[in-house]
Amino acid sequence: MADSSIPPQLAAIAREYDRLDDRVRRLVAGTSDERWDRRPDPSSWSVAECFAHLNLTSAAMVPRLRTAWAEARALGPAPARFKASIVGAILAAMVGPLPRIGRHGFGRVKTPAPFIPQGALPRELIMKEFGEWQAAERALLREAASMPVDRVRIESPFALGMFYDGYSSLRILVRHGLRHVDQAERVVGRP
Repeated sequence: MADSSIPPQLAAIAREYDRLDDRVRRLVAGTSDERWDRRPDPSSWSVAECFAHLNLTSAAMVPRLRTAWAEARALGPAPARFKASIVGAILAAMVGPLPRIGRHGFGRVKTPAPFIPQGALPRELIMKEFGEWQAAERALLREAASMPVDRVRIESPFALGMFYDGYSSLRILVRHGLRHVDQAERVVGRP
C-alpha cells in the first residue's frame, strides 16, 4: 500500500508498485506450471523469462541506487519537488507498457545479452527473488523521501555512458516492471 508520509511524486510511484504487486499476484496465482515456462512463439519470452529478466534488471540497478543514495544523503534534504533529467524522463516514458494497436506493440527494443534470462527458471526461486528485489526497490523509494535523489546521477546498466537522475531511476524501474507484467499477461492470454 502506498505510504502517505512520502512526497506526492514518490507516492505516485508507490501506487504504481501497488498496481504491479496486485497484477503479479493475480498472474502468478492464475498461471499453471505448464504455462509458466511456455513461450507463445520462439521470439517471445515465457512468463518465467519475463520475471527472470526483471530480477536481472533489479540486480543491476539496486546496487547503483544504493551508491547514489549514499551520495544524495550528503547533499541535504529532499526538495519540495523532484526534477527528472531529460534523459530520465524520456526513458521512464519509453520503458513502460508498450502502446498497442491490436496485437502489435510499438517501441520494442533489443535487450542486451546480460539481461536475457538463461537456463532453467524454477518458479519458486524466481518469485522469491522477485519479491526480495521488489522489497529492496520499495525501501529505496521510502529512503528517497528524505534526500535530493534527483541531484545524483546513475549510469544505465543497459547503455553504458548514458546517465539519468535517481528520481527517474525509480520511475524507470516500476514502469519497466509494469511493461513486463503486461508481456507476461499476454503470454497467458490476459489483456
